[in-house]
Amino acid sequence: MEPFRRAMFNKLPDQEVVFASWHKPRDIRDLSNRLVNIAKRYPYATELNVLVIGMPNVGKSTLLNALRNLGIQGRTPKALRTSAQPGLTQNLSTRLKLSVDPLVYAFDSPGVMLPFLGQGQKGAERGVKLALIDPAYLTLLQEGTPPTTDLHQYLSALAKRMGMIKRGAELDLARAASHFVRWWREEGGLLAASSAPQLGGQSHLSQLDGASATQGWGFDFEWTVSPTDSEDDRDGASFVQRKMEACIENYIVESEKEEREEQNISSTQRKKQLNIAEKAKRKMKHSRR
Repeated sequence: MEPFRRAMFNKLPDQEVVFASWHKPRDIRDLSNRLVNIAKRYPYATELNVLVIGMPNVGKSTLLNALRNLGIQGRTPKALRTSAQPGLTQNLSTRLKLSVDPLVYAFDSPGVMLPFLGQGQKGAERGVKLALIDPAYLTLLQEGTPPTTDLHQYLSALAKRMGMIKRGAELDLARAASHFVRWWREEGGLLAASSAPQLGGQSHLSQLDGASATQGWGFDFEWTVSPTDSEDDRDGASFVQRKMEACIENYIVESEKEEREEQNISSTQRKKQLNIAEKAKRKMKHSRR
């Protein structure tokens, strides 16, 4: 996490990255103190208002409840409803008090899904990664890019090995996919991370064994680690930071390119934009008459 924080600071100094989990009281206390300190910077302001934005079902309401319980003395009821399924919060919430002195309020918001994951293979890969984060997202990706041939072969082999057969002796690929997603979230992701080549020192060289390996996390944070890289850099943290900074630079360049070429919107969204523009044009023409 620290290399990522430093990389973000170097490339996007106007943003502040904070890692926190509502499961850890220390993290909640740190986040609460940050909000209070921000409010104290403006002593003449009557209150500080915070807007919480995030993807569906990532725990926004749960986080705010934890902050409220910490910031308000005495027994505090659960102020925001929560659910294991996405979509419970459908409107901007009423203000939730997080601190009395200074006054800090927060608004909870409905989950914001990515409007478009991208074109072609890149969009399909992002969709798969998003699905692996939480099975609940699978229902939001039904209209995504069809699976690749390799994925089909893998799911077929998994279904055969697990005995997942439908009527007519047909392999149940949907069941195999759901099984894999659950396994990945509970075990596979941790196993993959723990078995990846460790950065720094001769142990890294021996694990690579002359071959390159892909490391990273997130949609666009992946890089190749080669024996040459590890020989040039024995400090794993700074190595990861440099790789992440390169990812950030590439992401900014690619985002600007997609924006210019209008590759960051789907064909449906594009048709809607053209339709709105055409209606505005007709309305303007009519008003001139």
